[in-house]
Amino acid sequence: MSKKLLFILISLLMISSLVLAACAPEPAPVEEVEEVEEAEEVMEEEEAEAEEEEMAEEEDMGEKIPLTLYYMPVTRFYYPSPKEIGEGMAADLANAGFDVQLELAGDWATYLGLRREGNLDGLYMLGWGGDNGDPDNFLNYFFGFAGDDKVGDDPSAWVKSPEAREGWYANTDVAYLLYMASITPDQAEREAMYKEAQQLLQDDVARLWVAHNNTPLVFSSSVSGYVPQPVGADYFEGVTVEGSDTFVFGRGGDSVQLDPAIVTDGESFRVTGQVLEPLYQYEPGSTTPIPALAESCDPNDAGTEWVCSLRQGVKFHDGTDFNADAVIFNFERWRFSDDPNHYESQVFEYYEYMWGGLDDSSIITAVEKVDDYTVKFVLSDSLAPFLANLAMDMFAISSPAAIEAAGEDYGLPSAGPVGTGPFKFVEWVEGDSISLTPNADYWGGAPVVDVVMRVIADDSARFLALQAGDIQGLEQAVVEDLAAAEAADDLYVQTRPALNTGYLAFSYKIVEFQDIRVRKALAHAINLEGLIENFYGAYGEAATQFLPPLIWGHDESITGWEYNPDLARELLAEAGFPDGLSEVTIDPAFATE
Repeated sequence: MSKKLLFILISLLMISSLVLAACAPEPAPVEEVEEVEEAEEVMEEEEAEAEEEEMAEEEDMGEKIPLTLYYMPVTRFYYPSPKEIGEGMAADLANAGFDVQLELAGDWATYLGLRREGNLDGLYMLGWGGDNGDPDNFLNYFFGFAGDDKVGDDPSAWVKSPEAREGWYANTDVAYLLYMASITPDQAEREAMYKEAQQLLQDDVARLWVAHNNTPLVFSSSVSGYVPQPVGADYFEGVTVEGSDTFVFGRGGDSVQLDPAIVTDGESFRVTGQVLEPLYQYEPGSTTPIPALAESCDPNDAGTEWVCSLRQGVKFHDGTDFNADAVIFNFERWRFSDDPNHYESQVFEYYEYMWGGLDDSSIITAVEKVDDYTVKFVLSDSLAPFLANLAMDMFAISSPAAIEAAGEDYGLPSAGPVGTGPFKFVEWVEGDSISLTPNADYWGGAPVVDVVMRVIADDSARFLALQAGDIQGLEQAVVEDLAAAEAADDLYVQTRPALNTGYLAFSYKIVEFQDIRVRKALAHAINLEGLIENFYGAYGEAATQFLPPLIWGHDESITGWEYNPDLARELLAEAGFPDGLSEVTIDPAFATE
């Protein structure tokens, strides 16, 4: 390259640099730079605050979850085929605009635990078998005041708080009526209060009552001596099996625990009722309380004191004596939360509801020892169903020595229950069977067969086991198998009167279920008569209320919800869901850990 050309290129580059420098803006003063940076920071902070506010608003509105229908994992007399019934409900609901997700929430103990904690977040299937023939046992347990609700001395000022184990439902007017009914001695007045309470529950669509079932029990023709109990208790001491010294009973699910004071499920009581006894029990085939471990219980004129004379010469299965001290030990363990045998992990909810609460809330203010075989119950007020409550399975008397020896494990497979009843506990193989043997020293006369409670979860498989001779009795079968049993020469069917109600519950922590229009839509969406025909057959009837017709207080004037999916869709649209409902919202006010 020539020197001349190189000179020209260098000159052009210098000129270009000068031109660019002349065109460039003057640098901003330092103060202006700082102002710009501060403005940018403010904008960023405002954007972050807006995002936080948006997130907080979403949290305030509650978490969105799929609309779920939980079905029970075990067959019970009020729901003979729970999964299939749940599928039928889901199909009906879909036809009315509810897109539900059907879900199994673990085994029976898990399901009941989720219900007790208020964590079945949606619709859930459950039911109730009466423990005695008094309306209080149905209504007050579910809808009455809890012990913590009883603040002050004026019951009319008490307020019913939303309760986790009842799906966060609360109705103070209903709770007050139930309290007044429980302390009113006149049965006609009590009946009027129970009817009024049921109408309030119906108006509020507190639940969808589904069915009452005259529970079928099927036996081999070799079995005799079984007497069906309306209350659901099974008394097997009179059973005999031709050609065998063992009676094997097939059931749909395992027991949860064999300490009756801390459970609520019928499969647990089915076993504990053979091993343990209350002070009173029910006359075979009826709901009339009759003496058991107490020979008599007599009230004073005001009904605030009951003196009970205890049966003498009775021993627990561990050889210790049944006496007044044993009765006081049990009642104080149930009542007092600071009793050394009342563990924090255990829930004594039956005591709380049937006796008005724990500790100082209990209507039983004292159980006093008069002598070794006489106790006196002192009450803060009269209690109309006192004897009926005493006869309930969960108030059966356990051996104090056995409870102290086993501690928190009392009633678990490792320890079992120890009572005074006709059978002794032998073994519990979880998920398979529980074995009992006759108590040769039983005060009422020793049974003649061993008893095995065998778990066969599937209804059809359970019936096949009966046909094959592997078991000699069962509770509940599918409609087709019941027809076969009725026609068979080597089988027969007995029915337990319908002292039960299956229901569909709503969790009131779901925002959408707090709208009565949505609850009414659900009630109109399900074809109860179709469910009865397909899954209960001639043994079931559609429910219009919680109390079954067998119990006084049942109100014939209350009518059920018409099956009308079109009306259900209209109600959903009125509630703001014209396109149906598939997703629901958890109300943060009811959220649990």
